[in-house]
Amino acid sequence: MDLFDGELGGRDDQGLDTGGGWSWCGVITIGIFILLAVLISWIFGLVGRIF
Repeated sequence: MDLFDGELGGRDDQGLDTGGGWSWCGVITIGIFILLAVLISWIFGLVGRIF
Protein backbone atom coordinates (compact mmCIF):
# COMPACT_ATOMS: atom_id res chain seq x y z
CA MET A 1 0.00 0.00 0.00
CA ASP A 2 1.41 3.38 -0.97
CA LEU A 3 0.68 5.91 1.76
CA PHE A 4 1.64 8.84 -0.43
CA ASP A 5 -0.53 9.43 -3.49
CA GLY A 6 1.20 10.82 -6.54
CA GLU A 7 -1.42 13.53 -6.99
CA LEU A 8 -0.76 14.92 -3.53
CA GLY A 9 3.02 15.30 -3.81
CA GLY A 10 4.26 12.18 -2.06
CA ARG A 11 7.71 10.82 -2.87
CA ASP A 12 10.18 12.69 -5.02
CA ASP A 13 12.72 9.94 -5.70
CA GLN A 14 10.59 7.78 -8.04
CA GLY A 15 7.95 8.17 -10.71
CA LEU A 16 4.47 6.81 -10.22
CA ASP A 17 3.92 3.10 -10.67
CA THR A 18 1.17 2.33 -13.12
CA GLY A 19 -1.47 0.25 -11.37
CA GLY A 20 0.59 0.23 -8.18
CA GLY A 21 -0.43 0.70 -4.51
CA TRP A 22 -3.68 1.61 -2.86
CA SER A 23 -4.72 5.08 -1.77
CA TRP A 24 -6.25 5.68 1.65
CA CYS A 25 -9.60 6.41 -0.01
CA GLY A 26 -9.66 2.92 -1.52
CA VAL A 27 -8.68 1.26 1.75
CA ILE A 28 -11.35 3.15 3.71
CA THR A 29 -14.01 2.40 1.08
CA ILE A 30 -13.26 -1.35 1.12
CA GLY A 31 -13.21 -1.30 4.94
CA ILE A 32 -16.63 0.37 5.07
CA PHE A 33 -18.08 -2.22 2.67
CA ILE A 34 -16.67 -5.07 4.78
CA LEU A 35 -18.07 -3.57 7.99
CA LEU A 36 -21.43 -3.05 6.28
CA ALA A 37 -21.51 -6.70 5.14
CA VAL A 38 -20.69 -7.91 8.67
CA LEU A 39 -23.36 -5.64 10.16
CA ILE A 40 -26.02 -6.85 7.69
CA SER A 41 -25.08 -10.47 8.39
CA TRP A 42 -25.32 -9.85 12.15
CA ILE A 43 -28.71 -8.13 11.82
CA PHE A 44 -30.16 -10.94 9.68
CA GLY A 45 -28.84 -13.50 12.17
CA LEU A 46 -30.46 -11.62 15.04
CA VAL A 47 -33.78 -11.32 13.21
CA GLY A 48 -33.63 -15.03 12.33
CA ARG A 49 -33.25 -15.94 16.00
CA ILE A 50 -36.16 -13.70 17.04
CA PHE A 51 -38.61 -15.11 14.47
